[in-house]
Amino acid sequence: MHDNSQPNIQALTVAVLGATGKLGGKYAQAALDAGHSLRALARNVSELDIADHPSVTPVQGDAAVPDDVAELVAGADVVVSCVGNPSKSLHIMEATANNVLAAAARQPTPPRCIFISSIGVGGTSWFIGALLRMIGRDAAGFADYEAADLRIRSEPNVPALAVRPYALTDKPGTGRYKTTTKSPVHFARSIARADVAAFLLDVTTDPRWDSTSGVQVTGA
Repeated sequence: MHDNSQPNIQALTVAVLGATGKLGGKYAQAALDAGHSLRALARNVSELDIADHPSVTPVQGDAAVPDDVAELVAGADVVVSCVGNPSKSLHIMEATANNVLAAAARQPTPPRCIFISSIGVGGTSWFIGALLRMIGRDAAGFADYEAADLRIRSEPNVPALAVRPYALTDKPGTGRYKTTTKSPVHFARSIARADVAAFLLDVTTDPRWDSTSGVQVTGA
């Protein structure tokens, strides 16, 4: 179990995808509060709550468009993707992973790349995978998550990490969470988005999980 507390850390330039979403917005604010500078991708910059922050460079674009992602990633120390499929008819997880990792690999020093995935993919739990299909995650969408997760954990040239939270909620954060690289995980506590954001902030500066099979994050 981790009790989240931030020591003095080096300020980084972080490229963020999905900052207009619930989880991405919490992570972006936490990263700014920690002193990092952000390059934030958004299809509509007016929806980016942090766009006017002096440490934010908004980048208008789409995670599914390679050139947009390349512009975002250029010069970043770390890339954090909080992208999720926006609908049952639009699946962008694999495309986002491909675009981010390809852009990162072209940098003189490839940035570390951190991606939100999901417990239930990557062999982490057949039970949760089946449950996700039952409660409404369409088969094609789930397959897209699987393909993205495989792409991330198979990346040979860029330090990459798949972060798989369990049962996200909008409850207030506790500042605590549990992590494991072991599988399967069948039963666990739900976790607040604020606590997942805290874990993402932790791994922004801590490479201990990089290039593993991925890390599962649950409530404490």
